[in-house]
Amino acid sequence: MGCAAQYHLHDDQELSLPIPHGRYDVPLILRDAIFAQNGEFVYDDQGHSSLYGDVILANGVPWPVMKVERRKYRFRVLDASISRSYRLALSTGDPFTVIATDGGLMPRPQQTDQLRIGQAERYEIVIDFAKYKVGDKIVLQNLGNPNNIDFNSTRQVMRFDVVGEATDTTNNEIPEILNPGTDEFYNPMPLNESQATGKAALKVVRQNGHWTVNGQTWDDVIKSDYMKTVANPRLDEVQVWELENPSGGWFHPLHIHLIDFKILSRNGKEPFPWERGPKDVAYLGENEKVRVITRFGPQQGRYMVHCHNLVHEDHDMMVQFNVGKAYTNRADDLNDPILADQAKLISQMTPL
Repeated sequence: MGCAAQYHLHDDQELSLPIPHGRYDVPLILRDAIFAQNGEFVYDDQGHSSLYGDVILANGVPWPVMKVERRKYRFRVLDASISRSYRLALSTGDPFTVIATDGGLMPRPQQTDQLRIGQAERYEIVIDFAKYKVGDKIVLQNLGNPNNIDFNSTRQVMRFDVVGEATDTTNNEIPEILNPGTDEFYNPMPLNESQATGKAALKVVRQNGHWTVNGQTWDDVIKSDYMKTVANPRLDEVQVWELENPSGGWFHPLHIHLIDFKILSRNGKEPFPWERGPKDVAYLGENEKVRVITRFGPQQGRYMVHCHNLVHEDHDMMVQFNVGKAYTNRADDLNDPILADQAKLISQMTPL
């Protein structure tokens, strides 16, 4: 069934902020599962469609309870489900604050009373428990999204029990500016559409019984001419990509390798508050169109775009794009991942 974990990186900018750190900075890995009577995982992908479980696990524990103090807590939320997306909200209806997205800190914090998160998306949210009384119980709910298979048991994720006053009031703020990021060449957030010199359109469609991007699967890429790509940006070129899901029957979290991007618009409107930071996964809901901007680099070569519904990905919903010169012969392409660092037989590997 696989597993997921978090590896936290820090930089001087993040460490300088008075946001929650230490024991008030909590990883929160969400997934759903199906268990057999003997406790083993059950895998049923419904004919290569999707897999939805009736048990919600938070950090590997079914519907856990966390004791909290009356202060701010930071949660690093990862959707590690195979196919399920979540629409998270507090049972009180109170808003929480989003401070970071897939690619790190947002320029400014954003408040919302719910958050839609798809597979492999990451968001950092701050919940302020100071507004509650000792003894209060707050449930983190899953309100559900279209085309998930929901159960009564998947409507809640976990519970927070307020057990006492704050024992440490340091790092208990959310500043108005989180990350200016003006000196980062590959930070997509300062980019605007006038800087773009190229574009591409990627459409996720179900075609001939296969999950595809622009009608292609990874099997098509392998069997085709080596050059088959969905885009060919130059190194350091700024481009706008239009990502579209014309179906009303499913959603796709589309992951673009190598880069972070900025969402310019969703269905012709402003992006959701929680996605106004650097992203590498775009939630393409039913009949949604998302426009993103990015600078392609710092590396040249071939990189993947794929759906992060693992059932779809495992059944070849993946294509490639090329950054840099487009070679006409594989042997000439020094950045080709297969030729640049070929796989070695175990017998040829040198022990550490």
